[in-house]
Amino acid sequence: MSLIGDTYTLLLREMLIFKKNLVPNILRSLIFPLLFIILLGSFGSTPKNVPVAVVNLDNGAAALGFINQLEAGGNINVVLQTNQQYAMTMLSQGQVAGVIVIPAGLSGARGPGTGVYVYLDNSQPQSADVVSAKVNAIAAGVSRDPTGISVVTNYVYGASSNYISFVVGGLLVMVAAFGAVFTAGFTLLSDRELGNLKAFLTTPINAFAVLLSKILYGTFQSFLSALIGLVIGVLYGATIAAGVIGAIELIWVIFLVGLGFSAMAMVFASAAKQFQNYAMMAQSTVMPLSFLAGAFVPVTLLPAFLLPLVVVNPLTYAVNAVRDVMIKGFLPPTTLVSTSIILFIFTGAMMLLALIFFRKTSRQI
Repeated sequence: MSLIGDTYTLLLREMLIFKKNLVPNILRSLIFPLLFIILLGSFGSTPKNVPVAVVNLDNGAAALGFINQLEAGGNINVVLQTNQQYAMTMLSQGQVAGVIVIPAGLSGARGPGTGVYVYLDNSQPQSADVVSAKVNAIAAGVSRDPTGISVVTNYVYGASSNYISFVVGGLLVMVAAFGAVFTAGFTLLSDRELGNLKAFLTTPINAFAVLLSKILYGTFQSFLSALIGLVIGVLYGATIAAGVIGAIELIWVIFLVGLGFSAMAMVFASAAKQFQNYAMMAQSTVMPLSFLAGAFVPVTLLPAFLLPLVVVNPLTYAVNAVRDVMIKGFLPPTTLVSTSIILFIFTGAMMLLALIFFRKTSRQI
């Protein structure tokens, strides 16, 4: 048979097994996101080193004093910019949590009528709160050397967002990754344990079709879990600010996450010989990647030495894309394309590794 025909036949077998155990499978997909949403819904912390772009159009003593007070304490990392439009572009791309514009003439002005303009990305409410509180504290004269200025705040993105939306956005990606890993991998291990895998390999069935069918089944299960998680999240108070188009983009990203991590599950399952070993490999990989992606808390809470891992983590880009859809209300086409490419590269690499490990271990069955 052809690769497509073999894959379809094996995938149909997996779906019939899913149907036979429909209630347990649905309950498993329901309980996991429900518990996390309830437990993390009210979780909070104070981010450190929140990146903020400061456009200093004054450069006088008062302006420099304002910036120095802004940096004091370590909560805010000031990124100086000379162009306000570029700073706003950084804000839209998620490179900074806010933009502060210090107008010309601040140093020569007196009284509270002088305004500093603050533009915030509230798609990460904790970071936005840190910036807002710090700026208002300086303006109110809580810090040393009061500046006597007023603050004009504009929530550019996520003005009506809440922490539930922030949590659900990351949770959907994590649920998709966990659902894929703990479904696809265990089906391969089960078939090996029961002798079904040996039977498949003694037939003319394409070896890659065995892997591909389980990858697609894992993708289906992860997608179902994420969809249930999305429904629970919306009922709990989360929003999809980008509407129907955004929901389609969200579904696409979740699908790619499920596909990539189902392929990674095949790597683990092909290398592991026991269920315990596989579970240890899966848990010690997916959970840290979820935290490093900012699924639960902003990456600004992480220590600096972990930030390179954030950059190379494929889940980081998926989490950011989903939150753009749910909170900011739009996902730039360039971000959607770049996120898709990153997840496709990750999936392709995992499929290649899975095939290598599978061919190696299949000779030992």
